[in-house]
Amino acid sequence: MTSQIIILLVLLAIPMIPTFWAILDIPKRRFTTPKGKILWFVTVSTLPCIGAVLYILFGRRHTEPIEMHG
Repeated sequence: MTSQIIILLVLLAIPMIPTFWAILDIPKRRFTTPKGKILWFVTVSTLPCIGAVLYILFGRRHTEPIEMHG
């Protein structure tokens, strides 16, 4: 019984990995407009797995990293 619960939790957690990665990546990228950044953040947040995959495939390639000075 315990192993079934662990397997279920893993199967539910794996699709969320791209979502968490995208939510952490969006603030670190420079978008053409601030509205674009907000739109991708809302898309990833409201359509968790699908929105993150769309961001990774289509949105991220049109951005560049924000340079961190420190």
